[in-house]
Amino acid sequence: MLPNLPRGPVLVMLGFLASIITGTILLGLPQAVVPGHSPLSLEQAFFTATSAVCVTGLTVFDTASTLSPLGQGMVLAMFQLGGIGVMTLALLVFEVFSRQFRAEREDVLDSSLGSQVWTHGARQTLSLVLIYTLAVESIGFMVLAPSFWGEQNGLFQALFLAVSAFCNAGFDISPGGLERFATSWEVALPLALMWLLGGFGFMLPALWRERRRYGPSAPTDPVLRMLLRAGLMLMVLGPICFWLSEAGGVLEQFSWDQQILVSFFQGNTTRTAGFSLVDLSAVSRHSLLVMIPFMLIGGSPGGTAGGIKTTTAWIFLATMASHARGQSKVVLLDRRIPTHTLRRAVLVVGMMACLWCLLTVLLTLYDSGNRFSLEQLAFESASALGTVGLSTGVTGELPLGGQMCLAVAMFIGRLGPLTIAFLLFQPQQDDCLEYQRAEIPVG
Repeated sequence: MLPNLPRGPVLVMLGFLASIITGTILLGLPQAVVPGHSPLSLEQAFFTATSAVCVTGLTVFDTASTLSPLGQGMVLAMFQLGGIGVMTLALLVFEVFSRQFRAEREDVLDSSLGSQVWTHGARQTLSLVLIYTLAVESIGFMVLAPSFWGEQNGLFQALFLAVSAFCNAGFDISPGGLERFATSWEVALPLALMWLLGGFGFMLPALWRERRRYGPSAPTDPVLRMLLRAGLMLMVLGPICFWLSEAGGVLEQFSWDQQILVSFFQGNTTRTAGFSLVDLSAVSRHSLLVMIPFMLIGGSPGGTAGGIKTTTAWIFLATMASHARGQSKVVLLDRRIPTHTLRRAVLVVGMMACLWCLLTVLLTLYDSGNRFSLEQLAFESASALGTVGLSTGVTGELPLGGQMCLAVAMFIGRLGPLTIAFLLFQPQQDDCLEYQRAEIPVG
């Protein structure tokens, strides 16, 4: 069966696995932790490497006080690699050494970035990805640097946060976490803008390039409009939901302008960024539940964020609405959505929902002492599958089996439900037999 597997998804999976194994070995070195601290256990190193490569941000120990500068640099390299796509760098090998991998190269690009990004070839695609990444991260570093000037390893903290934000990784090495910046516009706002740019992804500049070249008649123009509208809608809806849920809770200690900042930050960090300005263990139960759909939706296709993607969620909801109205076609932005796209959207959403439920059940089984509430475990499950990294403090307290379930969920979430479906379900020929129709009651 292995030779029949689609090569793109297989190469993506192998690339991430190789990066996780390498990261586990490196983080297990004594030099990766601060002097006097015992080396990380195999489980700790594996979980952290998986979280970094899968740009999630869940941790089982305090990164700032446990890892040495060398270990923190290893983590930075891992989520930088995971953010821009392991297989994107592998394309350099395909491009330089041989032309016989042309089909494999296109499979990899389509699986990791989206066909709209690599339309003009591998060289231009690599240039677009690397230039866009380095430009946003460099500007972010320069904006954040003054706020950390004078602190120990302040410039490295600024660089670490800039790369982590753009890659939607959720890691930070700031002593005491980011809660001390809850009222700091010069830190919180740049971080939010960087992860939003990373969440919109490499497809956005590629589509904008096509729009400038061909105008509104460009074939990719509906994709550009859908990315922008879905992203902007969630960018506004998330903060409103968080403010409505916590106006009388954790936000009560802030002034009105600070509430705007914290709500904007927290309402959008659920889109796989993983940073937090407030203690999530102190938020209300309904706030945790409200954040779960945003975590599962994630960012735009072709970006550094995880989740089922904004366009997928939009198409899924449009499909449900069209069927409810009895319409035979799904039309968005004056364009008919092909049937195979509708099927993929339903498959992705269905698989993500099933995986989230399964993971939540597994975590409850491992929580034999009933130490955590159901909403905390459901929140943790969504955070891992959506590669978000937000936590109410559950991660480090879970037994080893629960942590390994989260590690597998992060891996699946980074690969994406569609990639997993390609690996699990092989295409089959339609049955030529015509079966008698059965009317089964539904509803």
